[in-house]
Amino acid sequence: MFMKRQLPIAIAATIGFLTLFGWFVDEPNIKSFVDDDATQWFDILASFAMFLGALNLLKMQALKVIKKSKGWPYAALAIAGFAFSFTAGFIMLGSYNVEITEFSNTDRIAPILASEINQNVASTRNILRAIPAGDTYTIDTPYFTEGGAEKVVEQINAAGGTAELRATEWGAHLATRGSFFNWMFRFIFTPLSATMFALLAFFVASASYRAFKIRNFEATLLLISGIIIMLGRVPIGGSISAWFIMYIVVLSLAAGVNTWLKNRTYTLIAVVGGLLAVTIAGFITGWPVDQPGIFYLPLLQDWIYNNPNVAGARAIMIGIGLGIFATSIRYILGIEKSYIGE
Repeated sequence: MFMKRQLPIAIAATIGFLTLFGWFVDEPNIKSFVDDDATQWFDILASFAMFLGALNLLKMQALKVIKKSKGWPYAALAIAGFAFSFTAGFIMLGSYNVEITEFSNTDRIAPILASEINQNVASTRNILRAIPAGDTYTIDTPYFTEGGAEKVVEQINAAGGTAELRATEWGAHLATRGSFFNWMFRFIFTPLSATMFALLAFFVASASYRAFKIRNFEATLLLISGIIIMLGRVPIGGSISAWFIMYIVVLSLAAGVNTWLKNRTYTLIAVVGGLLAVTIAGFITGWPVDQPGIFYLPLLQDWIYNNPNVAGARAIMIGIGLGIFATSIRYILGIEKSYIGE
C-alpha cells in the first residue's frame, strides 16, 4: 500500500514544492534543479509517456480489428499508417546522396546524370563543365533506398567518373529535404492535415450559425462583432463606405426607438431626422469612404480585435493560470490523486 499510494504522493509533493519554490529562492542548486534537471526529467518522462501512448493506441485499434467492431477498417488503416511512419522514421532512412568527385569525362557521365536530375544531356554537360576543378557535385534529391543510390554510383564509375554514396546521419534524415520521411510528411501528412482543417472550417461555420442566432443582448453583440470582423478583414470591407454603415446605424436606432416607445410618430422622426443628419454631414464633408473612422469597417474591426478581444483573451489566460495554480496545489498537497489511479 505504501509503495502504491504514499510513496508516489510523497515524490510528487517533494518535487512539486522544490519546483515551485525554486522560482522564489535565490539558491544556485535549487535554481539549477528547476532550470535543468526538472526539465530534463520532464522530457524523459514525456518520451516514455508518448511510447506508452503509442502502444495503447495500437492495442485499442488492434482489438477493434480482431473483434470486427464498428469502423474496424479505419482502425486497420491507423495501424498501417503507424507502421509506415515508424518504418520511415526509425528503420528506413531513405536519404542516400550520390556525390561525384571526378567527372572529367563529361560526354559519358552526362547521359547517366541527366535522367537523375531531370535535365537534358546538353544542359547536364554544361552544368558539369561549369563546376570549378577540385569541387564535387552532389545530386540534389536523395534516394529512398541504398540500392538505388548504389546503382547510380556504379553507372558513373563505369563511365569513367568517380562517385561515392553518402548516407545522411540518423536523426538528420527526418528534416532532410527529399528523404523518405520528409517525402511522407510533405506529400501524405501535410495534404491530410489541410483536408482536416478544410473540414474544420465547415464545422466552425455551422457552430457560428448556431451561436450567432439572436436570442438575447449578448448573442446580438456577438453577431454584430462577428459580422464586422469578417467584413473588415476581407477586401470588400474596405470598399464599404463609412456613410453606408451610418445609415444602417440610424435605421437600427430607429428600430430601437420603435421597440422602446411604440410610437409611429417618434419612429418616423428618428428615421427622417437621422437620415437627414447623415446626408447633410456627408455633403458637407465630401463623402470620404473612410471617414468618420469609427464607422469604417477595417478600422472598426482593428479596434474590436485589439481591445475587447485582447481583454477577453487576457481574462481567459488569467483564468487558465489560476486553474493551473489550483490544480498544482492539489497535486502538491496530495488532494488530487488521479495520477495514482484514484
